[in-house]
Amino acid sequence: MTFILPNYFLEEKPQSIISADHVFAVVYASQQNNDKIAVRNIMHAMILLVEGSKRLQFNNDDILLHKGDIFLLTQGNYYMSEIISQKGKYEAILIYFDDTFIMDFIQKYTINLKLQKEKSVVHFSSDILLQNLMKSYEEYAHQDIASKKEIVKLKTEEIFLHLLSQNYDRFCSFLKAINNSSKNRIGYILEANIDLIQSVEDMCKLTRCTKSELRSKMQELFNMYPKKWLDTKRLAKAALLLATTEDTITSISTTVGYRTTSWFGVQFKKKYAQTPKQYREQNR
Repeated sequence: MTFILPNYFLEEKPQSIISADHVFAVVYASQQNNDKIAVRNIMHAMILLVEGSKRLQFNNDDILLHKGDIFLLTQGNYYMSEIISQKGKYEAILIYFDDTFIMDFIQKYTINLKLQKEKSVVHFSSDILLQNLMKSYEEYAHQDIASKKEIVKLKTEEIFLHLLSQNYDRFCSFLKAINNSSKNRIGYILEANIDLIQSVEDMCKLTRCTKSELRSKMQELFNMYPKKWLDTKRLAKAALLLATTEDTITSISTTVGYRTTSWFGVQFKKKYAQTPKQYREQNR
């Protein structure tokens, strides 16, 4: 099973979510280890590990986080996640934020990103100040106070500022990765999750846009309406897989998001004037 975050928390556990402008935070706890689960981020994320350990497995990297560590990753990252509970306790604070929050932070503190290389995944080891900041964040997260949302935003900024002081270049490389992709955020999220999209409603859910907002942004970015863009992308990916892999036609139709192979065949022939089988035979 693949978990789409933060949507899973927003839909399944709304009582545990702190929702401020452009920021979502959740305190997640478990008393036992778990098997590896697949995770996809549709917002930028910061993991504050309070107790236990967590293993994150990317295509080319395997990262083990320990108590007190902080891990940041940009939207669109697809990874395997495994909780390692120690003495029956695992706890993490998960913070999700969008481009607007980051752009405001960059502008507010006049951060120059011209000299840094971009990096979509960064890891910071624990130190005393960082542990104190995490403890403070957690305490406010559990309090029922009127100003909690604003405090959570300020506490998130406070952690960012500490990470800047701990390793300026590393944190700026993360900010630059967000800055450089912000204009194409919608397209980036949709292309990274094309296999999960069955409809325009799915596109809205993944991008957290209304239909009218999505329609406007897709016109601006691609000069296409959402449905047209979706059909074009799915069929283009299918054509590539037919020409370059040994995957079955049924498998390919599922990979690109079609519910049935027959409907995939109808749509493919409409686009390429050939059945998938004919296209494969001519383009091997």
